[in-house]
Parts: sequence; structure tokens; C-alpha cells
Amino acid sequence: RRGKLLFAAAVALVTLIVVFKNGSFLHGRGLGLLQSYLDDWRQCEVPLPDGVSFSATLPLQFPKHSGQHDRTVPNIVHFLFGYKWDNTGFNFVNFVAVVSALAVLKPKVVMFHCLQEPTGFLWELVRPHVTLVQGRDVKNIFGNPINHYAHKADIVRLEALLEHGGIYLDVDVVTLRSFDQIMDVDAAMGEEGENGRIGLCNAVILAKPNSPFVRMWYESYKTFNQSMWNYHSVVLPKELAKQHPEMITQFGYQMFHWPLWDEGGIRTMLDSFEYGYSMNRAVHVWNTGMMRSDFRNFSMSWCFQCHSTLISMMRHYVPDPLFSVVMPCHNQARYVIEALVSVSAQSFPKWEIILVDDRSPDGCGMLAQDFAARGGLGPGNEHRLKVLMSPINHGLAASRNLGIKAARGVWICALDADDKLGPNYFFDAAHEMTLQPDLQLIYSNQKFFQDSDWVWPVSKFETGSAMVRGPLPVMSLYLKSLWQQVGGYSSALPWGNEDYDFWLNVLAIGAKSKKLSGNQVFYRFKKDSMMRAGDAYGEEERAMLRSRHLDLYHTAKLLRDHRLIMTMANATRQRLLRLQGVATVSAEDKAYGVFWMALSDLHESRFTEALQGFRQVLKVERLQWQPALYEALTVCRLQGRAASAPMLRKLTQRFPQLNTTGEFQRHDRNCRASASWASGPPR
Repeated sequence: RRGKLLFAAAVALVTLIVVFKNGSFLHGRGLGLLQSYLDDWRQCEVPLPDGVSFSATLPLQFPKHSGQHDRTVPNIVHFLFGYKWDNTGFNFVNFVAVVSALAVLKPKVVMFHCLQEPTGFLWELVRPHVTLVQGRDVKNIFGNPINHYAHKADIVRLEALLEHGGIYLDVDVVTLRSFDQIMDVDAAMGEEGENGRIGLCNAVILAKPNSPFVRMWYESYKTFNQSMWNYHSVVLPKELAKQHPEMITQFGYQMFHWPLWDEGGIRTMLDSFEYGYSMNRAVHVWNTGMMRSDFRNFSMSWCFQCHSTLISMMRHYVPDPLFSVVMPCHNQARYVIEALVSVSAQSFPKWEIILVDDRSPDGCGMLAQDFAARGGLGPGNEHRLKVLMSPINHGLAASRNLGIKAARGVWICALDADDKLGPNYFFDAAHEMTLQPDLQLIYSNQKFFQDSDWVWPVSKFETGSAMVRGPLPVMSLYLKSLWQQVGGYSSALPWGNEDYDFWLNVLAIGAKSKKLSGNQVFYRFKKDSMMRAGDAYGEEERAMLRSRHLDLYHTAKLLRDHRLIMTMANATRQRLLRLQGVATVSAEDKAYGVFWMALSDLHESRFTEALQGFRQVLKVERLQWQPALYEALTVCRLQGRAASAPMLRKLTQRFPQLNTTGEFQRHDRNCRASASWASGPPR
């Protein structure tokens, strides 16, 4: 579904066109139809209650502690997580629960008790703002066995409140209003069901430290029977409250736990504007009930459709920007507006663009700034563009890294200035990352345009297909933390392919990925592009690429690749030489260039230069055995077998896989015979 919101906008626009064209704007039917859709639009813009003002702008910042020190219930918030062993993903509802508590309650501290720490990008945003507490794995209580994760969590929350006091909230409770006016109680809970017909729900509990009511409740577990599902958690506290009303304040069912968890209640929360939450200080979203309903696929993308009052309020808690589009630009001014428009047209609006003008002679950066200033990115979106003007030409890989360093978003989209995104790319991605919070990488098929209309049916991101056919489109989405983990894009390769190299690094660490349906990204195929110019040197470039990923490719294949590199074209060598003089190219990337050029020197019988090159990069850890092998073989050529034999023996002891390859054995035989093993065609 794309929701009522976009439909309403479209119909409203058509209505305007029709009534103006017919000169009948003031006639009742046209104006009435337009007014009804404008009313529908307005109800989707739901503010947070009671003047609460919060926007989840990244990096997240929260109001300071409210300073209420004299309340009976201390302003400490407790959450529990990780008691269900097959689910550690921190989803959007969990995120909104914690962030809304931080924003609205302004607690002194949030104590996040977990048996297993949550995972996923939304947790990484929250983690700096909470205090992690190792949860207790309750095996039994008063001699009664505890097996179900929910019953374990029931007990741990009572123990936390007895020790610290404060406000306990389930991780699917969204805080709407301040609790300041209800903090002067010994203990308090809200009814579950109309007039408490089900009981008092333990998803929200207020209590002072060592509260007599909570102590009595805890000790009632002496009679715990785990076959009685919600007796001790919901039914029994209601019975205790009837017996000892002086010990606890009971709030009505609309305070925290309405709408209810049944089908009608879930539908009210997620598909209706009829309920206004005027009595709620919080709303229990009933995540378990939602997962069993027709709304099990609820995601943060729904916040930008016109679904319900609650979802529209949750819009305020969507991280902004969620996506950072990093766009290097050099001599692409004629295309860059088209690329920018494809981002501004996204149906998921929480994005930013970091455009890196890589000392472009065509004024690409200034053009983009002027376009945004004139409203080209949409009303109020000019702040979503940041232009970095580079004083030198870094090249594509370094420019991407520069832009990503400046990005505030959680997810990165490396969009070249001549390519485009489909309008629902971010919307569909946000939907999937909500359903699977542990995702690190999202991609789709890629459609070519301009000089080709081919569709690349991108294979599943796994070792076999990625190594043979090339992994993913450059515009695929990945976590910024993943970019940090693999060390960014490399400038080592002479003809580009930095994205291929990056994806192989991602593949090596086993990133969790998801493919979207359809063609979501669009690649401008130009016959005269840098990639086309480099196609003539594709074999040697791919051999260099593979030599950077020793853990993915077989040693025999790598040794054959070395022979391809030895015969590199002069144009390739000149590009490698130029990279040696670029200040922004890392020492490790330059080391690869030195190694590859040393292989070329070896092929051309420039043995002294080759030996110098191999020895220069011996200590570069990522090169592993490669320079040491050719150092030994060059020594064999210059000084004979007696000098190289100890070097080869030591090398094969450390890297025994070398001894198992026919290519290595051929090198060794040629060394024994002092043959010119460094020449001849690859095989």
C-alpha cells in the first residue's frame, strides 16, 4: 500500500486542475471535494500531545533530566529486553518506546536490563543514551521453576523496582505525556480492559524503592504456577489491590493500555483516526498481538502514509536523516540535477545529500546549491543538501569516503552524480529494515538507461555469485558502521572498480543482506565513460582486484592472476604511478600499486627494481604471502637457488597452501633450472 496520503495529494491536485479549467472553483462540488481531501491530509499531520516537541534528528539529543528530586517515585525508567532467545533484533516499536521515554519523561537514567543485548542499527542509536544492566536469568523463584521468557521478565521487573524504584515500561509502550503529576504514589498501575475486567497490566508500573505493594506481589510468587499464563502478572495484582487499596493507586484502562490487544484494538491503533488518545499518558502497542494480526508487517515506512493517529505521532520518532546519499561530482553538471531530483522524489522523506564537488571544472557543487536554494529539492528541504567543495581532485573512492565521513545518516547510498534512484527505494528499504532489524545491506536489480536499457538481475549476495559475476550495484544501501568496519573505499585500483572491491570486503565479513523486489536503482550507461575506457584493461584490473582478497580466491587462481598483472599495459602502469603521488591515497593502497608494478618489473627483467619493490611492501599485513614469494623468486633469479631455498621453505611453512598449487611448483622448478620463469603467457 502507498496509503491515503499520496492518493489524497494526487486527487487534490487533479481536482484543482479540473475546477480551474472549468471556471467552477467556487461551485460547491469542486470546492467540497477538494476540502474533504485537504481535511484528510491534515489529519495525517498529528502533533505530539500536550505541546511535547521532539524530532529524532541525528545525532539524537534529549532534554535534560527534569530535576524533580522530591517525588515519591524516582524518575528512573526501566526496560527489559533479550529474554526471548530467538529474537534480539531491536525493532522500530522498541526504538520509539525508548526514545519517547527519554524525550517525554526526561528521566535521570534509563536502566536497560537485558539478558542478551539487542542488535540492529536502531539499538546503536539508542545505546549511548541508556545504562546497560545485565539481566538475571531466573531459573526458579521460591523453589518454583520458571521456564517461559515472559515469566522470567515478570520477576526481573519487580526485582528492579524493589531495588531502585522508578517507572517500569515494556519495550512496546510509547510514552505520550509527562508522568510528573502521577509520581507521588507508593505504587501505581493501569487497568487492562474496560474497568479492569482483565486485571492490572504489568507493562507499566510506578513504584518507590522497596514498595510494600511490590514486595507483597513479589512474595506471592511462592504460589507461582507457570501453567496459569497471566495470573501472577495481571490478575493477581488486581486481586491484591482490592485487598489492600491503600498500597496502590489504580489508573483507569485508558491511562496506559487502551486500545486493547484484540483485533479491534490493534486496528484502532494502526488503521484509524477515530481515537484521539486524550486520556493516555502512554499507549501499549501490544507488539505480540500486532504480530498475530493483519498488521504484522507494520514498519516505520507506514509513518509516511495516512494510516492512524498513533502512527502519525510515531512519525516524530523516525531517525532523520535515516539515509545519507553520498554523491561525488566531477564533470557531471549536466546530469546532477536529475540525480538530485531522484532523491528529493523519494516517498520516504528522511534523507540528506552529501555532494562532494571533487574540484569539478563545470561548477557542479554551485549548481546543486543554487538548485536547492530555489526550492528544487522540495519545500523546506534545502537544508537536506550539504556541498563539500574539495580544493583538490581526490578521485571517486576518496570523494566517497570524504562524503561518508560527513554523513549523519545511519544508512549510506553511494549515488554517482549521473545515476538515479527509483521513487520508492528508501520507502521499501525502510520497510524491510524494520521487519529485519539486523539487516546491514539492502539491494535490488539495476536498470540501465541512456545508451542501454538492459536490466541487471542482481544475484543473491553470497560468495559464489559475487566472486564470479560482480556483487552489487554501487547504489546499494549499507550501514555506515559497515563502511567503518571494512575501512571504506579503496583507491588502489587503476581503472575504478572501487565498488566491486568494497562489496568483496563486505562479503568477507558476512553482512546480513536483503534484496528488494523490482528495479529500484538506475545506472546511466555511457559509451564514453571512465568504465568503458577501462574495459580494455579489464582482465588485468580484475586480477589486481582478486589479489586484494586472498581469503576469497584459491591460491592457484591468485598465482595465475599474478602472471596477468606482470603483463599489464603501459597505460595501467602509468595510472598506478600517478596514484603513488596522490596525497589522499592511503599507504596500504599505495603498497598494492608498488607490488603490482614490481610484478611488471619482474616480467620485464628489471630484477633489481622488482626486488626493491617487493621488499618495500613485505610488512604490509594484508598482502600476506604475495611479496615474500616474489622476493624469494627474484632472489633465486639474481643469486641462485641456494639463496632463495631457505626463504621459500620458511614461506611454505607459514602458508602451506602454496605447496599444494601446481603454479607454485612450476615456479619452484623454474627456479631450480634457473629458467626465465617470469615470462610467457598466463595459463
